[in-house]
Amino acid sequence: MNRGIFWFRRDLRLADHPALDRACRAHDELLLLYIDEAGEPAADASRAWLRKSLAALGADIERRGGRLHLLAGEAETLLPMAAAACGANAVHVSALHEPAADARDARLAATLAGNGVALRRSAGRLLGDPDAVLGKSGAPYKVFTPFLKAAMPGWRLRERPPPERLACVPLPEALRRFGATIAPPRPAWDYGFWDAWSPGEAAARERLHEFLDRLDDYPEARDLPAVDGTSRLSPHLHFGEIGPGRVLAAARERGGAGADKFAAELGWREFAYYVLHHWPRSIRENFNPRFDAMGWREDAAGLEAWKRGRTGVPLVDAGMRQLWHQGWMHNRVRMVVASWLTKHMGLHWTHGADWFLHALVDADLANNALGWQWVAGTGVDAAPYFRVFNPVTQSRRFDPDGDYIRRWVPELRRLDARAIHAPWESGTSPNGYPPRPMVDLAKGRAEALARLADTMR
Repeated sequence: MNRGIFWFRRDLRLADHPALDRACRAHDELLLLYIDEAGEPAADASRAWLRKSLAALGADIERRGGRLHLLAGEAETLLPMAAAACGANAVHVSALHEPAADARDARLAATLAGNGVALRRSAGRLLGDPDAVLGKSGAPYKVFTPFLKAAMPGWRLRERPPPERLACVPLPEALRRFGATIAPPRPAWDYGFWDAWSPGEAAARERLHEFLDRLDDYPEARDLPAVDGTSRLSPHLHFGEIGPGRVLAAARERGGAGADKFAAELGWREFAYYVLHHWPRSIRENFNPRFDAMGWREDAAGLEAWKRGRTGVPLVDAGMRQLWHQGWMHNRVRMVVASWLTKHMGLHWTHGADWFLHALVDADLANNALGWQWVAGTGVDAAPYFRVFNPVTQSRRFDPDGDYIRRWVPELRRLDARAIHAPWESGTSPNGYPPRPMVDLAKGRAEALARLADTMR
């Protein structure tokens, strides 16, 4: 009997799954594993989603006659043990395209090869290969637009149906002591997530179909936080409950200006992984080393107020409270809260990036680093540092009636559309809400520009 192991990671689906399709074609029987490694993912919000996503995947597998086994431990130890115990000649896995994971896969491949077992990595998390797109000089692209133009023709859009049946190997006795579950949080602080989200492959497909019905409105609606104008597919893509190829193929089939704009936004996801692949230090370090000399401030109390949505700036506070309640934040507001932290407050972007990784259900390492460095002005193809988002201007433009603010900052719900964006201007801040911003907007902007001038001297 030809046996193999399939190792699920952030590819928690059965359809449009190149690695699983390859494994099913290569073997008569498979041992299906998910390994809960320490800190993978470490963030509480991501683990809350992961628990439900694995349950959905396990149920889908059981409907096809198989069984998903959840183990706790180190993959580099457990997978060689599993291969020996069940007589597998290969371990199949989807590439994650993250520095630590790629290094671990290389070590694992060497260990398995010493035992006569192959590690077979397949693509599937991305539309393209980060190594396949280079500039004319042979160097990686540092600007998004030429990258997108070069990368898009090579994107993989082929869809694969899920396996009808899964012939599976029982969990070997030697591995039973590593069996595990992912416990729900105690207390259940994630209760608000599930009013907004349904993890799993079926829910991801349903969300895609709902979005396609609104695709024509996407170019304008995507910037309005009070309406359901974005795809909200980011956590489903992060956990691989749906593949980017399937998403893009469906959008292109629908067509129109909305499809073109959405394809470009998927391109930013590709670019984030591309940058991470070629410049792995950008996870924690400024891509532009000139900003290493920036005089970033330290303000523990201010950082905590920002996290809890108590800055006194309504749009910033609304975004941070949405993040805490839903594990997600509208992208336009993400830019505003990031600019407030790095420019007006003057804190290093890694403080914000770390909190997002902790609190987001779509806590994606590549997207997170690229996004924060873009706003902070320190990254590849970043917005210039001197671009400082005015949160009041942004609020009045993209949430003109204040509906988004009223939902997430109920202290302000009685204010009219003129006062709600900057209640301190009219002296209408209600009791229980900060009477004025923790940083004066004009002063914070001026200090940000002064820091830039000092850095660039």
